[in-house]
Amino acid sequence: MDLQSVPGLAENLEQLTAEQVAMAELLVSAGQREVFSAWEPAGTHDAEKQTFFEQIGTLDRNYPGGIGCYLQNARSLLQEAAKGENPLEGWSPSVPKDGFQPEVGSQAYMEYEKLGRQEVQNCCFVIPAGGLGERLGFSGVKFALPVELVTGSCVLEVYCAYLQAFQRLAEEDDPSAQRCQLPLVIMASGDTEAGIKALLKSNKYYGLEPGQVTVLLQEKVGALANSNALLSMEGPYKVATKPHGHGDVHFLLHKSGLARRWQTEGKKWILFFQDTNTLYLTTFLCSLGVSAKHCLLANVVTMPRKAKEAVGSIARLTHTDGHSIVANVEYNQLEPLLRATGHDGDVNGPDGFSPYPGNTNELIFALPEYLSELETNGGQMPEFINPKYTDQTRSMFKSPTRLECMMQDFLRLLKADAKVGFTRYPLTFGYFPCKNDIATAARLASQGTPPHGAASAEAAVYDANCTMLRILGASVADPEERHWKGGPQLMGPAVVLWPDFAPSMFGLRKRLTAVSKLSIAARSSLEIRGDVYLGELTLDGALRIVAGPGVTLHIPKLNVHNKGQDFVGLTDDEQAGAATEDLCIRGYKLVTQDLERIEVTEAGCYTYSEDRTLSKRE
Repeated sequence: MDLQSVPGLAENLEQLTAEQVAMAELLVSAGQREVFSAWEPAGTHDAEKQTFFEQIGTLDRNYPGGIGCYLQNARSLLQEAAKGENPLEGWSPSVPKDGFQPEVGSQAYMEYEKLGRQEVQNCCFVIPAGGLGERLGFSGVKFALPVELVTGSCVLEVYCAYLQAFQRLAEEDDPSAQRCQLPLVIMASGDTEAGIKALLKSNKYYGLEPGQVTVLLQEKVGALANSNALLSMEGPYKVATKPHGHGDVHFLLHKSGLARRWQTEGKKWILFFQDTNTLYLTTFLCSLGVSAKHCLLANVVTMPRKAKEAVGSIARLTHTDGHSIVANVEYNQLEPLLRATGHDGDVNGPDGFSPYPGNTNELIFALPEYLSELETNGGQMPEFINPKYTDQTRSMFKSPTRLECMMQDFLRLLKADAKVGFTRYPLTFGYFPCKNDIATAARLASQGTPPHGAASAEAAVYDANCTMLRILGASVADPEERHWKGGPQLMGPAVVLWPDFAPSMFGLRKRLTAVSKLSIAARSSLEIRGDVYLGELTLDGALRIVAGPGVTLHIPKLNVHNKGQDFVGLTDDEQAGAATEDLCIRGYKLVTQDLERIEVTEAGCYTYSEDRTLSKRE
C-alpha cells in the first residue's frame, strides 16, 4: 500500500515504527485516509502523534477482531440504516411458551429455592457498572447510591451482603468443604473504575475477600462521523470515542480468561445483572433452582409488562428458514415487528399485561455451554447503530454515532436447540432500577409510566419485604400514596430484611417463629440484621434489631409503640441544594423521632425478653 500518497501521513512516515506503519495501513485500507489530513509535518506535535497510535492500539485490542473489524461492521450496519432496513427482517415473533412462573412462597417456589441453595456454591456473579450517577443528580458512581434511607446502605454493599449470605448457606450445607468464596466481577468504564475501586477499598470490600472481586475495564469504541464509517476526530491527533454498551462484558470475560478459569474450578453457573436494582437477589435462589431443575442453558428473569412499556421483552423469534430462538426484543422494535408480520401489535391481554413478558436484564447461564459459545464467537455480540441524520439523504449525522451492543443479546448467539427459558415473577419482585432524575421520574409518573427513580426504587425494596411477610402470614399495613417532588409514590411500612437475616423466602420462614402473630402498622419502620429469630411482634413505630458477628439472638415476644420515623418532603430550599444529593434525588428525607434499638455485639447465644432484658443462653 502506497502511504506516500496519503496527505499528512506521508510527511510523517519516517518517524513511525513498523508497528505504527502497519496500523496506518490498516486505517487507510479501512477508508480512514481523512483522519491524517490535518497532521503537521514531522517535527511538529510528534508526541501527540505517538499518543494517537497508542489510542488506536487500545481501540484495536479492545474490540473482537480489532479496529478493522469494528469499521467493517460499522459500515455494513450504516448501509442498512441508510436504506431504512429492519434489523429483524426475516423474523416473526410469537408469545414464548418456555417460561416458569413459581408462585412466591408456594411449595413449588420453596423447592426451587432448595435446589438453588444446593447450587449457589457453583455460581459466579457479573455486574456491568459503567455508568455514573450524574444523570440522576448524584455525583458518585451508581454503586454508591443509597438503596433506602432506613439503613443508608449503598447498592454495592447490598450486593456484597447477599454474596456473603449465599456463601454462608453453602458452608452450612457442606461443613466439611473449604470456605466458599463466590467470584464477583464488576465491569467498570474509564468513568467509573476509580470510583468503584475506591468504594471497595475504603469499605474493606464490604466483607468480601479482595481476591474474589475482579474489576474489568471496559474501553470505549471509535465514534463515527458519517455513513462511510469515517472515524470522528476531537482534534488532529485524537479519535472521539463513545461507550459501546454493556454487551462488552462477554468480550471481557473471554479476553481476561475468567470464564475459562471458572470452568476449571468447577463452577457451573453465571448470573449477569445490572447495577441499581437490588431486588434481583431476593428471588435469585428460586431462579437458580429453576435453571438447575430444568437444565436450562439460559434463564431470563422476567416480570409482567404493560403493552408498549419502554422495557425489553422476551419473545420467540422464528426465521423464514424455519429455525427459532427465545430472545430479547427491545420495546421500540416489538410493535413494528408485530405489525409487519400480521399481528395487531403489542396489546394487553385479559390480565392487563402484554403477553410478552418484560426482561429485567437478569440472566443465568449454564457455564459450560456459555463458555463453549463464548470461545466460538470471542465475545463478539450482535450490534446495532442509531444514527441521527441531518436530512433525508441519510448520509450525514447531527452528532457522531457508534456501534452498540447489549448484554442480553448473547441469547441470539445460541444454537437453535439451546434450552432457553424464562422465570416470571410478580411485578412486586420485578425491575425497579434507579436510573432517572427526579424531574424525569415525576414526568413519567404523571403519565402512569414506571418512574424508575430513587423514590420508586426505595419503595420497591420496602414493598417486596412487606409482601414476603404477608405471604408467610404476617399482618402488614398496606401502602399509602405519598406525594414527593418526584411524583406520587405508594409507600408502605419501611421494612428492611438484611441478607444475613433472610437471603430467601425459605430463610425468612425459618426466622419467623410465630409469623401469624407478627403485626406491623402503617408508617412503621423495621430493620433486622444478623442471626435473629423473631417470634410475636407488634410494631407501631420504629425498630432496629442487629445481631453482630457470632451472635444468635432469639426474641420470643415484643411490643413496640413509639413515635417512630417518617418520610418528610424536602422544602424548596432543600431541594435546590441545601439537602444532600442522596435526598435531593428522592425529594424527601427520613426524620427520626423515636427508634428502639436492640443491638448485640458480643458473640454468644441470647434471648431478648418482652421486658427488655437480655440473657445469655447456655
